[in-house]
Amino acid sequence: MNYMGKVAVALVLTALLSACGSTPDNGQGVTSAINTGDAVKNAQNIHQNWQGKIQSIEHLQLYSPNKYGVVQAHWKKADSIYQSFAGSPETAFKSYSIFSSATYLERFLDEINQAQITLTKLDKLKVKSDRVLAPAIKQMAYLNSLDAARYYRSEYTRLNRFYAKLFNYIDNDDVSDAREEQEEFLERSFSLEIKTVKKIYIAPLETRLRELRRNDVRYYAPLSYSRVETEITDGNRIIDLTPRNFKAIDKKVIEIQFELDHAAHIALEVKGLRDRSKDDYENFILEIENKLLRISRALDNQDLRNQPIRSQAKLITEGVLSARKSNFIQTQPYYADDKNNDTSIEQVTALTKLVEAQKQQIQQLRLEAKPAPSIDESVATQQNGNAELEIPINAAKNAEVEISE
Repeated sequence: MNYMGKVAVALVLTALLSACGSTPDNGQGVTSAINTGDAVKNAQNIHQNWQGKIQSIEHLQLYSPNKYGVVQAHWKKADSIYQSFAGSPETAFKSYSIFSSATYLERFLDEINQAQITLTKLDKLKVKSDRVLAPAIKQMAYLNSLDAARYYRSEYTRLNRFYAKLFNYIDNDDVSDAREEQEEFLERSFSLEIKTVKKIYIAPLETRLRELRRNDVRYYAPLSYSRVETEITDGNRIIDLTPRNFKAIDKKVIEIQFELDHAAHIALEVKGLRDRSKDDYENFILEIENKLLRISRALDNQDLRNQPIRSQAKLITEGVLSARKSNFIQTQPYYADDKNNDTSIEQVTALTKLVEAQKQQIQQLRLEAKPAPSIDESVATQQNGNAELEIPINAAKNAEVEISE
């Protein structure tokens, strides 16, 4: 017999003992009063215990709404009966109604007992359901962690109803049907998972792409715009294949954001170039050459402007590779902890960003700009040559780079 059953029996016996004898002597009267007080005190303890218990079983509603409702109904009835005699202990031993010989106390205990019986069944049902429906439970918890309902409310609501249906099969002891339906649930929930991850990570980038299109970036920088589209397609593919590989997803998002920024600024540069008169083309090319000059000056104090731009790019590349190799040798191992290396790295980073920016700019100009016939052929050759400009990352240690536009 469980704790509740023992308490119920004890209380009933106490009630019977206290009711014996219509004209007790003084000793019997004291005993009766004590027994009555103990019975009410025990009822109070049971009531307090169930007040806490009933607040902690809400999660069981999923396993059987019907059984959960029965527990709640018995508890509400027991609570109502208890309130009737809590303030007047003698009422506990009065007849509950004219149609029943049971007292208030007995009816209270009976409602608690029925609630406990149903709750025990509900606990057993939970153990069974958790075992059979473990994959579905885990998947639903993951969808909730993604806040899928926020992004696809209607689809999530339908899926949640399907999810509850699985537990109904277990409640009706249809385990085979539950397992079969669980497979369909998992398929649908995985689809919602992928859509949600795309909504979180890719959708904002697609919104930015549409903004670029409205700003005519597709017209001014079609190659760069197409590159963004390709990167977004790759991002969707990664999520389709491995929706929980967030390391790869985050990496791809960063790459897409880079291409979006790149396409935007290339479009501005091309638009600016198209707005120039043909007489300004030479000055524009000279600006690019001056930027390369600043790089070569910072690298090894050379002026390479007597060379075609393609040759300048090649020589700068070779100089950077040489400086990189030299710097590596010097810092291994004696200067491995030299704090000056931090400054060198910062300078290299700044230098590299400048070179990469100019490389992209020149590549785009090669496709978009058409020099006027009056411009010297050597200038046009220099412009086209820069399409192959590639500058690796590094520069000489302690090189002082001053970047200005």
